Amino acid sequence: MTAQQKFRDSIELIKSFKTSGTITPSSPRLIRRLLGSIEFESANCIVELGPGNGCVTKALLAKMSPGSTLISFELNTDFVNELVLIGDSRLHVVNACASSIREVLDELGIEQVDHIVSSLPLALIDDDVVKTILHSAKSNLREGGRFLQYQYSLKNYGDVKPMFSDVTLRFTLRNMPPAFVYDCVK
Repeated sequence: MTAQQKFRDSIELIKSFKTSGTITPSSPRLIRRLLGSIEFESANCIVELGPGNGCVTKALLAKMSPGSTLISFELNTDFVNELVLIGDSRLHVVNACASSIREVLDELGIEQVDHIVSSLPLALIDDDVVKTILHSAKSNLREGGRFLQYQYSLKNYGDVKPMFSDVTLRFTLRNMPPAFVYDCVK
């Protein structure tokens, strides 16, 4: 990615801060930490919540096997249009709230997902909506599946911890701003 592309992405993120929750794209280090526990060779379906400009989306697609599916939920139509340009047949871009996972899975004939990767700015979302999204994520994960979420604070750690059987918290300084990664196993 060139400096001009990074600058353009940062400008778009600043303009859409309320839905993106950040002003810079995720760093390669944060993306590696976020995706590090996924066993891509056995993952048939991954759901992504809040893909924004697609930096995590592209990393997921680069690691996923040819027959797998990635379903990305994005509310911001500018980001949706950018994601569609990725042009990968494994990618399904859905312009809908993350709480509608079940409806989309039903439309695609998918019973459960292996992993859910979330870049949603939970700290900026209404508490009731956060609870609905987390419940939807957990109920659509297969047993042993992972919910992976990064945040810039620990505000929602208390929401996540009681919902999953095992929650590991990681931190990376090598991102702007530094970020926490929640690795939650169902």
